[in-house]
Amino acid sequence: MSKRIIYLLMMVFLQGMLFSCKNNIPVDNNKYILWRNDFKGNQKVLDYELEQIIPFSQKENSKPLELPITPRVWWYNFGSNAFNATKNEGKLAVATQKLTTLKSAAVVSPRNIQKLEKKIERYQENLQERNGWFWRNIGEKQVLISASNVAETADKMKKFLFDIGYREAEVSYKFDTTSKNRKVKVSYLIKENSPYIIDTVRYIVNDPVLDSLIKATEDGQLVEKGSLFDLRQVSAEKLRIEQMLKNNGYYNFNNKFISHGASNYEGDEKLFFERKHGNLQIEIQNPDVNTYHQQYRVEEVIFKAFDPNSNKSFYKPDTVFYNGVKFIRLDRNVPLNIISPRIISSPGAIYRIQDIVETQRQIALYNQFAFASSQIKPLSPGQLSLEYFAPLLEKYTFGISPGINNIYNDGSTFFGFGVPISLTARNLLKKLEIFEGSLRTSYEGQPSPINTSNQPIRGSLELGFNLNLTLPTLWPFQNHLNQLNLKNPRTILGIGYNYSEPFWGKRLNFKLNTNHSIQLSKFAQIYFSVLDAHLINTIYFNNESGREFYNSLLALQSQGNNLKITFDPQFVSSLNSNFVYNNQNLSKPFSSSKFFRFFAESGGTVLNFLDNKNQIGIVEKVFPLKQAENSVDSVRAYFRFVKINADYRRNININSKSSYAYRFNLGIANPYGSNRSMPYDKNFFIGGSNSVRAWAPRTLGTGSSKPDTTAAGNTIPQPGDILLESSLEYRVKVLHFAGDIQFAAFLDAGNVWKWYQTNTPTKYNSANFDFKRFYKEIAVGTGFGVRWDLSYFLFRFDWGIKVLDPSRELGSRFVLDDFSLKRKQQYGLNWNFGIGYPF
Repeated sequence: MSKRIIYLLMMVFLQGMLFSCKNNIPVDNNKYILWRNDFKGNQKVLDYELEQIIPFSQKENSKPLELPITPRVWWYNFGSNAFNATKNEGKLAVATQKLTTLKSAAVVSPRNIQKLEKKIERYQENLQERNGWFWRNIGEKQVLISASNVAETADKMKKFLFDIGYREAEVSYKFDTTSKNRKVKVSYLIKENSPYIIDTVRYIVNDPVLDSLIKATEDGQLVEKGSLFDLRQVSAEKLRIEQMLKNNGYYNFNNKFISHGASNYEGDEKLFFERKHGNLQIEIQNPDVNTYHQQYRVEEVIFKAFDPNSNKSFYKPDTVFYNGVKFIRLDRNVPLNIISPRIISSPGAIYRIQDIVETQRQIALYNQFAFASSQIKPLSPGQLSLEYFAPLLEKYTFGISPGINNIYNDGSTFFGFGVPISLTARNLLKKLEIFEGSLRTSYEGQPSPINTSNQPIRGSLELGFNLNLTLPTLWPFQNHLNQLNLKNPRTILGIGYNYSEPFWGKRLNFKLNTNHSIQLSKFAQIYFSVLDAHLINTIYFNNESGREFYNSLLALQSQGNNLKITFDPQFVSSLNSNFVYNNQNLSKPFSSSKFFRFFAESGGTVLNFLDNKNQIGIVEKVFPLKQAENSVDSVRAYFRFVKINADYRRNININSKSSYAYRFNLGIANPYGSNRSMPYDKNFFIGGSNSVRAWAPRTLGTGSSKPDTTAAGNTIPQPGDILLESSLEYRVKVLHFAGDIQFAAFLDAGNVWKWYQTNTPTKYNSANFDFKRFYKEIAVGTGFGVRWDLSYFLFRFDWGIKVLDPSRELGSRFVLDDFSLKRKQQYGLNWNFGIGYPF
């Protein structure tokens, strides 16, 4: 295996070398091909900080996986050598003539004109760059530099070091030739020398009110004794002072009134340079000699809201004062009692810029307004008029997106279709609420969970309807929890219905749920639901397919796999709560971040207060289970359980192009009902693209028992009550091709177990969790992945390799030696596809 991989890598490398030799470009005598930038001698200043000084035109070309190759340069050069200017000019002339004809036509198509103008612009860019659009986008120009370029950059680095406190730093450079093709490595030689240190920070403020404010907030100052004379920190401190004063009424104050300098107690500049430490002096100047800065108060607050699509001539402006705020509406559809608590600014209060920013954020959270802008007008000395302007979004939004899909399983492919229709209605009840309705009709392939025939995929007709009502309050407690008005409270009331006809029978799913949410902070949110109920009615057909499927479920049940309850008629109710902390920045995928989620749920709680613990009488009366005459009989299942799940994820930045991430996921569920089972979607599963990627989705476990399989040998889902899972992953950006191409290497581990002992020979003392042996039953997988980040979403391709397989006997669980590149091997590559990062 290792010889095949080495041979493959050698072939790729040799082909790349051949491609590059044919697509070089000539280099001017006074320039060199930049191969690498390097930094030497810096002890305190990070390479990353110095890299930011280098201009983009002097950044080295991308090298995938840090290999000594530049494929994007090869592609760009190939496009340059293959570019035919005459042919491109001909296309440009034809397109220009066609555009003239289109514009002079009797019927003008703006869309066709726009497309043609875009094509003409592309041809013009091709001629300007002497390269085709495709090769320019997948490739990049060879970076060429000269000694004068590098010398200029070295001077910029020296100035940067001076500004951050290394005032006597020296920066030089040298060229290291790496080949005969005028390729060079530029080494910037850094000599930091002793830094200049701040002894004390002194504020000089002639305005007594400003002086008291600065002293009151000195705990938040960003420069302090012992730190460097770092201009970046000084600028940040000046900005802090400016923002602090603007949040205390100083509307006209700005950075130009703040100056800084360095000195010592003796006032001796020569002594300052000898000691290399002294005092930082920050002075806040007055507007002129005899005038202090003016403090402002908000005299009036105006809020304007209207529907931009309404007939403005039909409505007369409606002006209402509510809680001191002047509301101007073209109609009366904006509920003042709901929107008023989110307007932070109030008449008579000191002007604070943070109140304006927070008000705009609160208005945006309603998802009812296109935007929320503000305008400030001075009325008289010390008085301001503050006006908010918020146009409403469209009241109705309709969407339909029919599509075709296909499912592949066991060599069979099934093409299906779906027609989802959605309608969104805003503020119909004048409560700033949102109605969201969706209807979906589809005929899709459904893989058989158990192979009951020669057809692994069957067509299934489905009809689904969902209706959600979102309120911007914690209904019905909104009048008692006013202190939460600024925590983005939300209530979602939902109802849904889904009907399907799989090959083995009919299935009806009716759901009713509520969900409340509160945003505790910028990164923390809590969700809780007091009602989450699902009523599922199932009819097993009394035909060959239905009976065979039903009998297969019975056979699995006798072996300890209670998959049958998943398909039986059932009623599932629960109350749950979910806390989430997430400071991930999706625009900076390699930045450090944390994610933590804690979920708790109690299912079938109401059954604990009833004499009959196995069913709810009112449910049976209102929704009696009616089996068709030609169906296989079954009974409705009820569940009682408690469940908790804690998921912690961490991403740690290495540099601007790489990071590593890890995850710990722990889950425990106790199905204490008489059937000792969990509803199917409440179980824990492991394996798949967001889990242990060496195993197919939901196929790992339980414990060290052999997984349950179909007659054809396919593994069926393996539900568990206890989950242990962890992952470690290294991520690095390797090149750019219409988006960032990333490489990842990962190590996954975990398993699921049953809470109770399974009394079947194949699972006894192996499927249940036991502290004496669980650590021996941890599955381990490794692998690698490729990600294509297009900014708005990320495609992910991962290949997992099994390392430790707990389903094998002790002593033979290390299976990496059995790895094979052949198709459909038990210990071959397991391919996973996903959208977004796995964690």
